[in-house]
Amino acid sequence: MGDLLILLSAVLFGFSPILIKVAYSYGVTPLTVLALRYAIAAILFWGGVAVLGVRLSFPRHAILAPVVMGVTLVPLQIFSFLLALAYLPASSASVLAYVYPLHVAWMGWVFLRERIRWDEVALLIVVVTGAMLVAGQTPVIGARPGLVAISVATLTNALYYIAARRMLRDLLPLPVQGILLAAGAAVFVSAGALTGRFSLALPLPALLAIFGTAVLGSLLAPLLLLGGLRVLPAARAAMLGTVEPVVTVLLSILWLGDRVSFVRAVGMALVLVGIGLAHVRRPL
Repeated sequence: MGDLLILLSAVLFGFSPILIKVAYSYGVTPLTVLALRYAIAAILFWGGVAVLGVRLSFPRHAILAPVVMGVTLVPLQIFSFLLALAYLPASSASVLAYVYPLHVAWMGWVFLRERIRWDEVALLIVVVTGAMLVAGQTPVIGARPGLVAISVATLTNALYYIAARRMLRDLLPLPVQGILLAAGAAVFVSAGALTGRFSLALPLPALLAIFGTAVLGSLLAPLLLLGGLRVLPAARAAMLGTVEPVVTVLLSILWLGDRVSFVRAVGMALVLVGIGLAHVRRPL
């Protein structure tokens, strides 16, 4: 069940770049996308909780961690990735971003004492290599600000897996998701208001695209990810999550008319075979 939750979250996350690209095509700024995305997701989440009468439990000794994570780690990861895109080609940024499962593996061993065997390390490298081939080309060396930014994004993404895995020992996924959404919405809406780059005067197709990425990328996918992280080691969850670029590339081919190269096809095969082998092996 944990594997299924992570794979479903990766599939839903894979839709977000396509929908965000649609919003960008109408001239919507990244900050507007982020502010609306988190605000819509937070309203839907807490509105659903109120309508359904769901009672969420927030132990006092554990509530501070997701609040801090929601106002620091999550916004930093997203902002640093957007900053990297300003200096690096999208393919290069994606290549470096999908190295994060390797960081999750060593961080999980250091901070959570989740051991990983050498043969499992080899399998992880195969999957990450496949994700890199799917994502793009060899990174462009020389754009130092972009390389620094994508390094921060990669490390903070790995830290998200580790921090979430640790938090879920004390909290259930539902309350964690609620806190992260509320905190993220507060940060991005405040940033948009303070900078004057937050606009609601958007074309209907752009609004629909942002609504889609809010539901899929900020509401459902993270909740599934947290559910998977509650029962799976962080390294295994990160490995399964590398199916996300495969989904994004397939959608770009079917929806946006992108062409698949031989290298990308090989990368998709490596990711899918690696994930299949990880699934049939014993849990990490």
